Amino acid sequence: MQYSSVKMALALVLGVAFTMAATPAGAQESGVDAARDKAKAAPASVEASLAYGQALRRAGREAEALNELRRGFGVSGGRGEVAGRMQWEIARTHIARREFEPAMATCRAMSKSPAAEAASRVCAAEAHLLWRRGTEAESELAQLANLKAPAAPASLEVQYFAKLAAGRAHELASKDADAEAAYRDAIRLADARPDAHVLLGVMLRRTGKDGLPSLKRAVELDAHDPVAQLELGRSLTPGSLESVVALERSVAERPSNTEALRALADGYVAANRLPDAKRTVETVLKLAPNDVNTHVVAGRLALAEGRPDDAIKEGELAAKLMPNVQAARLLVADAWAKKGEIDLAIEAYQAAFGLDHSDPTPLVNASAACLAAGRVTSAKAFGVRATKDFGTNGAAWNALGDALAADKDVPGAKAAYETAKKARGADAAAIDRKLSRLK
Repeated sequence: MQYSSVKMALALVLGVAFTMAATPAGAQESGVDAARDKAKAAPASVEASLAYGQALRRAGREAEALNELRRGFGVSGGRGEVAGRMQWEIARTHIARREFEPAMATCRAMSKSPAAEAASRVCAAEAHLLWRRGTEAESELAQLANLKAPAAPASLEVQYFAKLAAGRAHELASKDADAEAAYRDAIRLADARPDAHVLLGVMLRRTGKDGLPSLKRAVELDAHDPVAQLELGRSLTPGSLESVVALERSVAERPSNTEALRALADGYVAANRLPDAKRTVETVLKLAPNDVNTHVVAGRLALAEGRPDDAIKEGELAAKLMPNVQAARLLVADAWAKKGEIDLAIEAYQAAFGLDHSDPTPLVNASAACLAAGRVTSAKAFGVRATKDFGTNGAAWNALGDALAADKDVPGAKAAYETAKKARGADAAAIDRKLSRLK
């Protein structure tokens, strides 16, 4: 079940590149411990220091990453191409800490070396994207074509990350076609890097397309990338073994990532692994006790455990922390439905849909709730609305099929189920069982 809105998905897309490694797949394949061991074994190696700093940043240990990267930069003497890469990684670490000023200062410092002037512009574009300044990012990237001698030509690596920054800027401007083109250009430049595959996969999923191949490719390239594993887990069938394993791997690589922990808790709930879900929710509550999404996840666990009153409390607390969050309203609606308070549930479902017209979940759940309460006509109405607004959504057609089947409309139910089977992510076997029961 998908609760996040398109806006939330876009926010994640725009931040995802800051948490991924800036080196090709395999550079950190053994994780933080192996990178640390290599850096300790070769303290004078700037490359080893850079790899260790990147591994620390990717694991969410930004303060330690800055210490190591500064040490490595000192070892480099500020000279050579690797020194510029070290500065760029320092800037990315500041971005991960949401520290715009030191990030931008580091990017500008890179331009003192003609060999790093192009990278400096791309670095500055990434810094602007921290605050969703797409126009400023595009302005920085436009300067790449105007660089004059003695500036060195942009390397393949710089061109690659310029395409990623351009794609993210296009997404901010709602230019999805241009963003997709930029990501695919980046893949053509360096297919063995996971970053572009992740960004493309997330964007395709957000726009209702199939992002799974791109995300699976990213994980193939770097199984230790926590963002690639997180997005793969989110894109697979909730609660499936493959999805849960991907989410577990994401958390293992970055234990403090509350986004991944919440997704894993939801995955455990969907898989009916409630003790695991409870343990994970307790961890998230310690890390982010005042986060709206944390309370939504805690409420969904309460609902799964048969505690709808507690779920309502969590949903209302989440709504108080941040009004107009669909997930909080949807949680309350599901809880009222669980209690059999169908009128209150319908009111809450309508409010949830009103907060985000891009997500069919409130309509789908409302149809199911009405059907469970014996209100077949209302169930059909919500199902019809869901399929009208989301004609390619399998869950919407499945809900309509259920309502029509309950209304003894066998031809209509069959047509709805057959349409649902053709949708991406549909459980064809489950739908076939429903079709076999139609008389």
